Amino acid sequence: MNVLTTHSAWLMASLTMGANGLLSGAGSVIPDLHVALFEAIQRCDLREARAINERIYPLTQAFYAPPFLDMHNRMKEALVLLGRLEKAFVRPPLVRLPRREIDRLSRALIEARLVERDSLQAAE
Repeated sequence: MNVLTTHSAWLMASLTMGANGLLSGAGSVIPDLHVALFEAIQRCDLREARAINERIYPLTQAFYAPPFLDMHNRMKEALVLLGRLEKAFVRPPLVRLPRREIDRLSRALIEARLVERDSLQAAE
């Protein structure tokens, strides 16, 4: 039997306890970090896994912050900030994120070292 972990706050812990893989919504934004975390655990390189997990953490906090209902909107906006989507389309009853939320996502992307502060400011 294979067990896939889905709770983004516990990815590293789940993998170290024997989960066979990841199935997290945040993987649509940070698949490279998820793969790197998985591979570090497979190599039993806990130091590297912890370093990767520390990069994932600020994004997990930003994506899954209250209200939880906005998590997909946040991920779409993050993809826009990363230059992977042209626009973050939102369907009713959800509404577009306010600027302060997008700014918080920008800070999380910078903290995760996925973008440089200057590149985000230039894109705004």
